[in-house]
Amino acid sequence: MPELRLLTDRQLRQVYRTFVRADFPPSERRSLASIESLRRTGRYDTWGVFAGEKLLAYAFLWRTAEGHCALLDYLAVCPDGRGRGLGTQALELLKEQYGPSCALLVEAEAPEPGLPPEEDRLRRRRIAFYQRAGFRLLDYQSDIFQVRYAMLAWPGALPLSGAELQKAHRGLYQSHMPPLLFRRMIHIPAAHCGKKE
Repeated sequence: MPELRLLTDRQLRQVYRTFVRADFPPSERRSLASIESLRRTGRYDTWGVFAGEKLLAYAFLWRTAEGHCALLDYLAVCPDGRGRGLGTQALELLKEQYGPSCALLVEAEAPEPGLPPEEDRLRRRRIAFYQRAGFRLLDYQSDIFQVRYAMLAWPGALPLSGAELQKAHRGLYQSHMPPLLFRRMIHIPAAHCGKKE
């Protein structure tokens, strides 16, 4: 049975260099220094999903100061374990870990007009993956460093309104960014969201 364990500093560096760089494009990837800085705040959790000593998947979450909401910053299954339901198992472990008192937010790249068909299918498949795991699509999208995201949430037993989730989401970025950079690059909600997918 897979188990969730916090990564050590050494494991985090190895996971970043081996997997994160390969799994996420530069436009969606924080630097290792940024992840380490966030971790030092005590509100950024870097998890590994392990079977014994073998890493199966990893998940990084950014918690609000109040602890009532966490953003799933990264989730990926290691290449040799893909297609075996490990992503779903990882989400279930995270739900258990964060429990009923913490809503989980997800930024998933949004389908947009003009995308190549394969990219559009991939984005829709990712959103459907979270929906099958019990996440609901929210009525706002976000633009983070010029990438448009659909927003999903798993509320657990803590019913937060869309406005409260939006405020918590925005607060995470505001807490760790210079004000000018935040105003220029973080738009929560995104302008001109259009129809919800």
